[in-house]
Amino acid sequence: MEDIPIAVLDGLLLMFTVKTFLFMMIGIVAGMFFGLVPGLSGLSGLGLLLPFAIGQPPEVAFPFLLGMFATTTQTDTIPAVLIGVPGTAAAQATVLDGYPMAKKGEAERALSASYLASILGSIVAAIIFIAFLPVLRPLIDEFAGPEFFMMAMLGLIMAGSLAGTSLLRGLTMAGFGLIISMVGFAPNTGFARFDFDWTYLIDGIPLVPVVLGMFAVPEVIDLLVSRSTIASQQSSSGGRMKGVADAFQNWWLIVKCGTIGTVCGMIPGLGGLVAEWLGYGHAVQSAKDSSQFGKGDVRGVIAPEAATAAQKPGGILPTVAFGIPGNGPMAIMLGVFLIVGLRPGPEMLRENLNITFLMVWVTVAANIIAAILAFGLQRWLVKICYIRATILAPIVLGFMIVGATLATRDFGDVLLFGIFGFLGYIFKHADWPRVPILIGMVLGNLAETYLFITVERYGIEWLWQRPIVLIIVIMIVLSFVVPAYRLYRRKQGEKILSGHTVKDDME
Repeated sequence: MEDIPIAVLDGLLLMFTVKTFLFMMIGIVAGMFFGLVPGLSGLSGLGLLLPFAIGQPPEVAFPFLLGMFATTTQTDTIPAVLIGVPGTAAAQATVLDGYPMAKKGEAERALSASYLASILGSIVAAIIFIAFLPVLRPLIDEFAGPEFFMMAMLGLIMAGSLAGTSLLRGLTMAGFGLIISMVGFAPNTGFARFDFDWTYLIDGIPLVPVVLGMFAVPEVIDLLVSRSTIASQQSSSGGRMKGVADAFQNWWLIVKCGTIGTVCGMIPGLGGLVAEWLGYGHAVQSAKDSSQFGKGDVRGVIAPEAATAAQKPGGILPTVAFGIPGNGPMAIMLGVFLIVGLRPGPEMLRENLNITFLMVWVTVAANIIAAILAFGLQRWLVKICYIRATILAPIVLGFMIVGATLATRDFGDVLLFGIFGFLGYIFKHADWPRVPILIGMVLGNLAETYLFITVERYGIEWLWQRPIVLIIVIMIVLSFVVPAYRLYRRKQGEKILSGHTVKDDME
């Protein structure tokens, strides 16, 4: 493992080369915008910037995209605190205490505490990543076709079972993503499938128009329908240094929530939304006095921000080690691996370990740089929230159309963008999870390829002869059973509570 310290230093030095650092800064500025404007997100930002990363070497493409993605959770706190509207879904828990703090005249205290919590949370995740890697690499060497196929299936099942409130809906959407991934050439035969004699579909459905349509269009439409300014009140002043002191005083809470966020990033199908709520829940449960949570407790801002920031470096680990994206944005990054000519898996932890650590360092550095910029430019950044939606939404929509057409430069990109935008809007307002579709698209081709290799080489015996496969099978079964059991217990509890209520009324 003596190469790990060298790779850690090499990745750090690589980040500070002129072109890499320049592209990372461009990504950071773009990420601050996507986080600041409610309705946009890191996921839609990745889809929008992905075409501009095509053709760049790995040491430029990854910092460019990760610099954007890592910083959305810095500035999404600004609208969450000032107007009670999260800039992205990953700031929903921050609203619970951040907005009450703003109403009490402590907006700058809440924002400053969130910035430092994000920085420290990402540093905790980087430390865990470096410490866990020596244990992980020998395990990766035991992985072959059967294990990678089962990991792909685990990612699909977990994405379906953990997204949204309905197990059936999540699994259905993951299956829909699998069907989409089957369009184009079959990896084992080379024959085209489901192309409907349309040349555009022979190579499969491109990722960029789907991402932009599915995730960005619904948010922009909702923003446009509002026909009003995003913000309606001014922020209060003072309290910046008090927020910094709050973060340092709660350093142990940040470490614990950073660990929670890192684990959420490592487990496929979880991600920032789960990480922030687990972090917030832990802060409430571990507090000696939890009476002020929801009324303006600074710990209710620090905990979810630390957890959300930490899940991003954590999400890199399963992506580079197993080729299994930890969340939706990492599914896009998985596509970037293929675009720049890298293959996630054991090779990334041996031959391209410096690129792996470059990705980790970028997420940490981006949080630090974005926090400094947001701290200094906070007064002006807030003004974006006061641009009328009727002005902002058409501009963003125009950029998205241009980004979608850069995928293959075919009119089919625009058509797919519109189709999946329509579907995304329906799915969002019908409360059907959309992330499983994306993960199904990305993992579908990998699962099919590994299944073909596995059956050809190992027959059927691999199902019971390989210990890691058996462990993954157990995890898949638990992914079904645990959510279903929790749903059953919750319904039983509701019935009991309802029965008591009716009985009390009769008495």
